[in-house]
Amino acid sequence: MSTYVGRQPIFNTEGVCFGYELLYRSCDTKNLASFMDNAKATARVIVNIIHNIGLSPIIGQKFGFINVDETMIFSDAILLLPKEYFGFEILEHTQISLALYERIKHLRTLGYRLSLDDFDCSEAMFKAYEPLFPYIDFIKVDIQAIGLENLPQAVEKLAGYHIPLLAEKIETFEEHEACIRHGFTFYQGYFFEKPVILSGRKIEPNTLSAIQLMNCIHEDSDAAFIASRFATCPDLVYNLLRHINSGAYHFKNKISSIKQMVLLLGPKKLLSWLGLFLYMTPNHRPFGGELFNNAKFRAKVMEELTLICNKKEYANQAFLTGSLSLIDAYLNVSMEEFLAHIHLDDEIKIALLRKEGFLGNLLQIAIEMNHANDAKNIVDTLNDTRCFTTEQLYEACTKAIVFVEETEH
Repeated sequence: MSTYVGRQPIFNTEGVCFGYELLYRSCDTKNLASFMDNAKATARVIVNIIHNIGLSPIIGQKFGFINVDETMIFSDAILLLPKEYFGFEILEHTQISLALYERIKHLRTLGYRLSLDDFDCSEAMFKAYEPLFPYIDFIKVDIQAIGLENLPQAVEKLAGYHIPLLAEKIETFEEHEACIRHGFTFYQGYFFEKPVILSGRKIEPNTLSAIQLMNCIHEDSDAAFIASRFATCPDLVYNLLRHINSGAYHFKNKISSIKQMVLLLGPKKLLSWLGLFLYMTPNHRPFGGELFNNAKFRAKVMEELTLICNKKEYANQAFLTGSLSLIDAYLNVSMEEFLAHIHLDDEIKIALLRKEGFLGNLLQIAIEMNHANDAKNIVDTLNDTRCFTTEQLYEACTKAIVFVEETEH
């Protein structure tokens, strides 16, 4: 049974990702007949992922949170997940009973971290889940369900329980700022991908150095010429050396010169790497680390899909497109301003600005999967234009997650 795990990052107050909500998907539609069957299928998927993919490629050194309902809570399959790396999010439709209450107590005694998911602060939710509060590590407050205008009252109702709060489904900078003011401890949502354009903000000089080198490669692919330009940027040389020695490559030869590195990768792969390097330049923006990881994920998914679609000639362009897709958010400049500084193929520019063309379509798919959406729905919308199956899309995403963790610095 083919499986895939989607990841949605959870941030602390400093904007550092400390863990992921893990969303499991399966190509095996036979297990979707009823909710109970689906819960059992999810349990089997968890086991399958542990054995087939491994924990490190999924969460690295971070923490993973699994969605559970009453069926999953009573399943011994969840006990296969090590408590040092995994916790459980109790879904909002979970039926509370005395037996479930005792099971929650037991899981907490074993050392598992527990949270309540999609809490809307209604009287019905308080009545249903308040008995579990003594065993809950944090409550995930649904910002969209509550609305910003009702947030102060909602937080006040929860304040007396002294349970850390996680603001989930944050979609805008304004929502994030409101949650900071009201004392939330953790944050989750798409808001960190949306750039806050600051008036008069300029691209930093070290970033411009990388962009200028990309422009040089675009103009002249001669290895000696590229190596000479690299030599003027020691930070680029150091980081390129680290990249070549990462798990992404398996070169046997020892590196003895800049030109050798240029020849090993070639101009097109160098462009792809420089696209990712832009996220590694000094920048103190919160969520920057996860923006970098998301850019790597999108780049790898797009590259894999070009290979599956027998369009290898697009592979490097696809990788570069994905790697640059979040650069506006990272640098706090508009995509138009960024593209004004760099020489790129028109097809890449159209993909980045309007999500159009072959590369634009791949980018939109990578974004949807980056948000852990259901691959089957995505593939179904492609109709006759699709050149891959749901299973192949999941496989591409799994390779992308492994790539992200292998290239983590």
